[in-house]
Amino acid sequence: MWRIFLSLLAVQIIFSSNLKAQLLVGPVAGGEVAKAFFFDSQFRYKSLPTFGYEAGVMGSMRVRKNFVLNAQLLYSHRSKHVVGVDNSRSDKLFDLTSSMQYIELPIFYVLEFKSLTGNPEGRGGRVKTYNWFIGGGPIISYWLSNKGRLSSSPLKEVYIDHIDYTTVFGRDNNSFTSASDFNKESISQPNRFQFGINITGGVAFEPVGFNKIVTSVHLNIAQTFLGKSDGIFPASLDDIDLMKVKNHSIRVTVAYLFDTKLESSKKGKSTKNKEVQRKRK
Repeated sequence: MWRIFLSLLAVQIIFSSNLKAQLLVGPVAGGEVAKAFFFDSQFRYKSLPTFGYEAGVMGSMRVRKNFVLNAQLLYSHRSKHVVGVDNSRSDKLFDLTSSMQYIELPIFYVLEFKSLTGNPEGRGGRVKTYNWFIGGGPIISYWLSNKGRLSSSPLKEVYIDHIDYTTVFGRDNNSFTSASDFNKESISQPNRFQFGINITGGVAFEPVGFNKIVTSVHLNIAQTFLGKSDGIFPASLDDIDLMKVKNHSIRVTVAYLFDTKLESSKKGKSTKNKEVQRKRK
């Protein structure tokens, strides 16, 4: 938790100390590929890559000449897919898919460089400019909800093809019964606040007649397990949902940013204040 508070404090200090800098804000959306990595070696399970998506708003502030601070507030849909390994000690029919919803705050401080394309001497001297950047920072996530589907040999033995379940967070496992909670999963000790490292790079364009278009690729390296205790299913106590995993992902986002004119408005106010002071003198 201390890392989350330090990250938020650092962002607040940077933004509050640079109110005269150019601030751009706009919508952002993207897709991602995620894969769960187990805490220890597994002979019973393996994880498969899954696809997800996200959408929200992005803010971008130029702090120095080549340094830009970016932050995104996202609703994120991420999945986890775990299947049984085909050996004598595992259930080869085990198939668990989790659909996880998050609110996320990626923060990335980047070094930006300007590049030119085209021939300034030919075709009317037209030159296209774009900025490419690389950087990183923290990503703070809150796990909103979880649901999914479970298939396994114990379910097949009682003629149940699969369970479409909804997860209940933070409830005592002993309070569940197979009759009343057949379509439930219990995660008694989830880590709903999660922390990761965001390494990013991309390209920013400023086409004529448009504002700023930012295309980014993010590598999110999770630092927090999904939970402290494994998920259980009242309808199939032989099956578990492993929580000592870290869900790493690669995200691709596109943002369309509008200039808030914060910098020019501040300049206008300062100029007016100086004129008023001169007249008073």
